[in-house]
Parts: sequence; C-alpha cells; structure tokens
Amino acid sequence: MNYAHENELLLSVARRDVTSVRPELDWDYVVATARTHGLLPLLQKDISSFALVPGHVRSRLKQETVSNTQSMLHLVGKQLRIHKLFQEHGIPVAIFKGALLAQMAYGEISLRQAGDIDMLIHRRDFAEVRLLLESLGYEMNPRLTTAQLASHLSNHCEIQFMRDEWFTVVDLHWDLAPRSFVFGLKADEVMSRLQSVSLAGTTVQTFGAEDLLLYQAMHGAKHLWRCVEWISALAESVRAMPDVDWDTLINRAASARATRMLALGLRLVEQFSDVPVPVVASIDKDELMQRMAAGIHAQIFDGLGYADSTETNLYNLRIMDRKRDALVSALRSMFVPTLPDWQALSLPSSLHPLYYAYRPLRLSKVYTLSFFQKLRSVL
Repeated sequence: MNYAHENELLLSVARRDVTSVRPELDWDYVVATARTHGLLPLLQKDISSFALVPGHVRSRLKQETVSNTQSMLHLVGKQLRIHKLFQEHGIPVAIFKGALLAQMAYGEISLRQAGDIDMLIHRRDFAEVRLLLESLGYEMNPRLTTAQLASHLSNHCEIQFMRDEWFTVVDLHWDLAPRSFVFGLKADEVMSRLQSVSLAGTTVQTFGAEDLLLYQAMHGAKHLWRCVEWISALAESVRAMPDVDWDTLINRAASARATRMLALGLRLVEQFSDVPVPVVASIDKDELMQRMAAGIHAQIFDGLGYADSTETNLYNLRIMDRKRDALVSALRSMFVPTLPDWQALSLPSSLHPLYYAYRPLRLSKVYTLSFFQKLRSVL
C-alpha cells in the first residue's frame, strides 16, 4: 500500500513545519509509525489544531500524550532523586538524552517519548554507584558474575538498573559507545567539560554543546539512523545552539575518528529539516555522506527490521573514517561476549574465556535462522 501522503505528514512533523493536513489519511498507520519513530508527542502538538484531523484521532493522541507526559514527569522525579544522592556522595554525573534533551531541543520535556533514565558516570565510580542505586531499590539487570561484570565494564558502555517491575529503568553509562563500535570520544573527556542546565528547577550537568552534537551524530550512526526523531532532535539541537563552536566540533570529530559520522548526521539535518548547516560541505567534500543521507531519507519508513551482521559491517565501512576501525568493530562484535551470551549460557567464572568461542557459535545460529526466515518471506 502507498503511504506517501501519510509519510509526508510525518516528515513535516519531524521538520516542525506542519502547514496543512489532508482530509483522507490512514490514521492508524500515521499513529503507529509516529510511535515507532518517536514522533508521537510532536505529532499531537503539531496537528491538534487542524479541523481535518478526525475527533477520535485527536482524542487518542491526547490520551497518549497525557500518559507520556506523566511518564516523563515520573522519570524526571526519579532521576533528580538519584542525582541528589550522587551529589551527596560526591559522585560526578551527567544527565543526557530523555527529558533533558527534549527540553534542550524542543523546549518541553514532554516532546520526546518516555523511555529510561540515562546517566553518565566515571567508570571508577561504578561500584559505589551500584550500591547507591541498590539502596534506592534498583537492581542491576541482568545480574552478572564477577568475571562477566569485569568483561562488561571493559568492553561495553552501559547496563540497566530497574525497579517498579520495569516501570523505572536507569540506563547507567560509563562510556559513550561499546568497544565493538569504534568511537574515539571518551567519557572522561566529556565529563571534564560539562555544562550546567536547569531541569524541573534543579541544576544538573549535561554534555557541553559540541560534545552533545557529536554524541547525537554517533548514536544515530551506531543505530543506522532508523528513528526519525533522532534526526529531528539533532536538527532542533543545532537550531537551539546558535553559539556552537563549529571549529571545535569538527576538530573533536576528527580526533574521535568520527568526521563521517558527524557529516552524516548533519547531512540528515539538511535532508529532514530547514536548519542550515553551513559547515557540512567542508567535512563531506566527496559528498559520500550526502548520498547516504539521501538513501536514508528515501527508505526511512520502509521498516525497522533487524540488521544482520553483513549489513551492519558494510554500513560501518562507509561511516567510519578508517576502514581498519570498521574491521576492528566487526571482529569485536563477532568475538567479544555480550549480555545475551551470558544469559543464553551460564558458565562458572573459571570458564569465562569459553564465552569468546561460544559467541560466534551463537551468532551463526541466530543469523542462519534470520536468513531462512527472510528467505521464506520472499518465496
């Protein structure tokens, strides 16, 4: 079925430029796709005043928006309580993504879909932070052996702590990306140049302007830019930061070996918004990222299916500044154990090195099953 008009509306929502609404749209598709791409709060805000929107659609969106706002307020309250506890124990912490990014990019904390609580700490503080979170009733999920946790802290960048039967989830970060995705900007660098902002009347710290934009570009690139709201948030962040130091941002991207990631993010800002990005041509001289952005734009609503290892590795070859970084990422992804490996097979700490052999075996099974499922859907 052709959803060209529905997709046009969703892209207008992402651009923050809805000027009209067609009388006949598949509203079930619009709402479902907006939810999938994180655009539901923006959709409700931008179309609620148009008379051509059916009343039952306006009512549905209003209910979902109220629920999302309540969830956001709940998460902000929990986040600020954790922040206060960390401060009382002298633990530096940066709040990012979630409600704070919504406030910085869109001007309202409720304009991003509620998810979890993202906080960045120094890795050296992990043990103390874990105890503090546990004192508030949070549990690390999954629970790991000593050997597994040591491996996870060395090779990955985050783990979840949950309470209230998953209604409240803290996504605790000690780095910005896993080692299986080469990105040279390190958490300690970002933590050394945080900026203070106000969240619900409380002063908190978050990434500096240049680090925030570079992180958003990396995060979207790492996840193949499969969510339209990530692009919208980056565009609105650029719009909200007229004093960003572009030279500093470009130099940091080069130092992090992430110039192409930054260029792709900024090219997507060009494709999906009216926000001017005058520097993008200087970091994308061969226009490779411009062509990638055009491809993403053309296929963004074609589905958020699982990306297999071949697709991801080929994609990384194009977005990473150095081909050897893409190769390193592929090898680490293939052999370094992750949470699903530990959940699938329980081994004593003395046998932990066997996970490096088990992971490629498990992946081969997963990808083989995925291949045959795709084959059956085609035949």
